[in-house]
Amino acid sequence: MKNSIGINRVALLLVLLFPSSLLFAGVEFQSDWSGGPGTTGPTNYWFNDFSTQSQTSWTTLPSGKLLLDISTISHTINSSMGGCYFAFPADMDGDGDMDVLAQSTDYYDITWFENDGSGGGWNTHMVSDNYPLPRCAYPGDLDGDGDLDVAGANSASSNSGIEWFRNDDGVGDSWTRFYIDDQFGNPNFVCCTDINNDDTLEVIAPSRISPYQIAWWKSSTTPPDSIWEKHVVSSSSQDGWELFPVDLDQDGDMDILCANHHSISGLQFWENIDGVGTDWELKRINSSNDDARSVHAADIDGDSDLDVVACGTNYFYLSWFENLDDTCGAWEEHVLSTTLDQNHGVHAADVTDDGFVDILVAVWEDNQLFLYRNMDGTGMEWAVYLLKSGWWFEDVDVADFNDDGFTDILAGATDGVEVSWHEISGYSSGWLESSILDVVGYPEWDSIAWTAEEPAGTDLFFQIKSSNDWEDMGVWCDTIFEPGSLTGYIDSTHRYIQYRLGMTTESRFGTPVLDEVRFYWSSMGIEGGSGGEEFVITAVPNPSAGGVSIVVPSLYAEDVELFVYDLSGKVVRVLAERNGSTFIWDGRDSSGHEAPTGTYIIRGVVEDRSATVRFVKL
Repeated sequence: MKNSIGINRVALLLVLLFPSSLLFAGVEFQSDWSGGPGTTGPTNYWFNDFSTQSQTSWTTLPSGKLLLDISTISHTINSSMGGCYFAFPADMDGDGDMDVLAQSTDYYDITWFENDGSGGGWNTHMVSDNYPLPRCAYPGDLDGDGDLDVAGANSASSNSGIEWFRNDDGVGDSWTRFYIDDQFGNPNFVCCTDINNDDTLEVIAPSRISPYQIAWWKSSTTPPDSIWEKHVVSSSSQDGWELFPVDLDQDGDMDILCANHHSISGLQFWENIDGVGTDWELKRINSSNDDARSVHAADIDGDSDLDVVACGTNYFYLSWFENLDDTCGAWEEHVLSTTLDQNHGVHAADVTDDGFVDILVAVWEDNQLFLYRNMDGTGMEWAVYLLKSGWWFEDVDVADFNDDGFTDILAGATDGVEVSWHEISGYSSGWLESSILDVVGYPEWDSIAWTAEEPAGTDLFFQIKSSNDWEDMGVWCDTIFEPGSLTGYIDSTHRYIQYRLGMTTESRFGTPVLDEVRFYWSSMGIEGGSGGEEFVITAVPNPSAGGVSIVVPSLYAEDVELFVYDLSGKVVRVLAERNGSTFIWDGRDSSGHEAPTGTYIIRGVVEDRSATVRFVKL
């Protein structure tokens, strides 16, 4: 990592008076690019915008830092289902590539889509076309014959319950339907796992109406048919929306995470106490998250235990919960967002191939699919990428659909394209051009410095253009790979300057991160000529708890423009009213509100000259 010294932006660092000239030492920096492109300049300060860019990202980090962007290629699997709540990757025909199992919200179908091996072609295969109201269809080898069957959740007003479909021919073209429980009220979700450690799959589901249960079922016959034994995990999990079976406490048996949508139960999990699924203990992760819609578990912070990620709809939250002890009895919430409208699906997986667990979230109301990239593996710094927009996303999962060895993203939606997969990759290079900076006066350019993170296999460098005519900035200088002197790169006396940042990486998702770039210069004030005056400004009293008088040479009083900046570079006030050569700042901003106490830079500009004075407001 390369570092530069940290000092506040001030146009005037040192003032030394000489008989006929004034020496200024200046610095200008940029550390936030979140304002985006479109500002060519010239401008007197670099704020948070810039001129143009290609394949870089300026909004993914909350600090507005720069890094290489991520590209997304979206592929349609099916756009004629009328909607899909859940879609799961599974090799339904046993041919070695990843197919997709999904249910239709409008046409009462359970369907699987056959992958041609490259993710480019998808034949439709019907599991059931007479399913009253399917909410979820989940793949699993329920009869133990080596091929994938399907468990289904039926939320129709009549005959709602849990069913399963036997894969009769092993390749997913012939199916037989069996009831598991036709009295289980309005289930929204179903899944399969080995709950009782007998090396067979059981079926688990939550009910969304009374008696508000989480239950699991074990087949009473071999092979399974319609006779299943029910075991109740909970009779108080109100409005259970989604479950995730996982060995959360890592004691060798499966526990159950539960997202309780629209209930006071909060985010919780049920610990499998006896290891065989007959004794369960409720443990709350966060009781305040009473609108959890989707839940998943993974080692987010890299400490070898399992953390929990969840999203909700009522309060728009997306959070991960840090597992603080071995018993899963203490959790700390880390909020990632409270602004995404209607988060319906969440999934945690390493999709950027760096060994760190990332988070994917499907946003329904805002029609967006996001990747939260875990930048350092601790879960404390996240880069947020918008992968796709325009569809009402409900669910998100991961698999390798084109057999290239990399993780892809599966999404279900209830509008537009109902089932899709998304191929993501990082760019190998990118660049950004700053706005043109006008330092006014006559600079003597000194050096460039920057602070950046450059992981192995990545690089970051600069080029510079300078001119005394901002409409003709000339050509870019030779590439600058290390901070240092600008001698030999640009004309030291040019008034206008512009930088170009370049980034490269050798790995698929590697990227440098630019925190800040600085330019240093000194400037000789020009003598006023015969009878002229030096252009200097003063502020009295300084410091002051009230107003301040800014005095300029009388020769320049009619033409001078005076600006008051805070230390972030924001213009607080433009001063216009004067009494002779004295201007008054009453300590208020341009909206008439009292400006906060602190240090301000007052800058005067006239013709080709500028001067600044630092003022402290008490």
